[in-house]
Amino acid sequence: MNILGEFNCFGTCLKLSSFAPFVGLFVVISIALLAASLMLKRPKQRLITFVSAQVAVVLAIAATFYLMNCSYMLTFYLYLAYVLISTVLIFGVVRYYDRVLIGRLDAKPAGSMMKWAQEFVDRLVSAKLYYFDSAVPRAFAAGKSIFISIGLLEILNKDELKAVLAHEAWHIRNNSRTPYLKQLALMTFSSPKESELEYMADCFAAEIAGGEALSSARNKLDKVFI
Repeated sequence: MNILGEFNCFGTCLKLSSFAPFVGLFVVISIALLAASLMLKRPKQRLITFVSAQVAVVLAIAATFYLMNCSYMLTFYLYLAYVLISTVLIFGVVRYYDRVLIGRLDAKPAGSMMKWAQEFVDRLVSAKLYYFDSAVPRAFAAGKSIFISIGLLEILNKDELKAVLAHEAWHIRNNSRTPYLKQLALMTFSSPKESELEYMADCFAAEIAGGEALSSARNKLDKVFI
């Protein structure tokens, strides 16, 4: 059966099945939740509502495949392979990607150069702080590691750097949830809502290092990348 024929099969099976209304219900719920996520003001509530919409979409997809009476469906096996491969990449490779980055960036432990910075990170999360040689001001988290560039150290003062480190520490503290968000996004061909995650990381950084330090760090970085 070709792809076009499979789409006809989807329509026929859904029309004839007594469980088709449940698929429609999941679709309606997902649309309602998606609309609600766009209207909510608090980032955490927006994220939770959007994730709930994604779960409803997954249930609709699963229910649709369950209702199919066709003996062989290429779309089903392609989607299953897509889910399995993405799961391995997100929950396997990405978890240890920081080890790859250490070698690729020739990153060095920052504790040897800035003991206070590693101690500051230790108070927030169990993670190793590394620096790498790059004039571009960058900071990011991967696995159980935080990476900062020499360029970042050159333009930020101590308080601003604390804000950046706190921001990245939040990401590591929530790394156990992030893979699930990414996997849901892949399974539903949607977005992991990274803007909400970044906002929550900023709120944590402002709480730890102060809103003024965070704002100052953001302004300096924005000027570099304009």
